[in-house]
Amino acid sequence: MRIYNYLFYNSFLLAKRSKNFDDIPVLGGISYVIGCLTLNLFTIIGLFDALGINIGIEFKKEYKYIFSLSLVLLLLLYYSYKGRYKKIINKYEKEYKNKKQLHPVITIIIYYLISFGLLLLAGMYKNHNWIFS
Repeated sequence: MRIYNYLFYNSFLLAKRSKNFDDIPVLGGISYVIGCLTLNLFTIIGLFDALGINIGIEFKKEYKYIFSLSLVLLLLLYYSYKGRYKKIINKYEKEYKNKKQLHPVITIIIYYLISFGLLLLAGMYKNHNWIFS
């Protein structure tokens, strides 16, 4: 969960700079975490499917809104519970107070690219393409 907390912190910094999420800072923080978590979930499900492990999860089009909304609500509850988002923000602000760090957009883009690459590799492994043939 540490990587998602760091992504949450970077997303929060972006939301704070844009001043769009002043009223609900948690929602601004989870905006990019949801996409990263979704890519990682699909990667894991694809790998299990390629290995022949049936986990009983099917993604049908009629459930896409329910899945998306439940994922947003779960993350919102996780980060809102007892002010967890404040603790995460304070932790990273103390850690990076006098240190130079990458721009939050660069960090998020790097993580998205890595997650998308892993998703593509899982799909190639499942379909026995490229180096997996």
